[in-house]
Amino acid sequence: MRQPPTAEIPSLVVRAEPSRYVSTARAAELTALGFEVRSVPGAGHSIWYSHFSEFMSALVGWI
Repeated sequence: MRQPPTAEIPSLVVRAEPSRYVSTARAAELTALGFEVRSVPGAGHSIWYSHFSEFMSALVGWI
């Protein structure tokens, strides 16, 4: 996977936990690059669909 540049603007990544797409190690790398990473435990790929309340909670303070 291509390494993203550092976050030049505020950027939020909401990931499922566990995730096949954004591993815990990758989440740590993104955090080190300046991205804010929030996880939703037990969610699947469509976090907003399967865990709507938890997804919205992950956005609190961001939007």
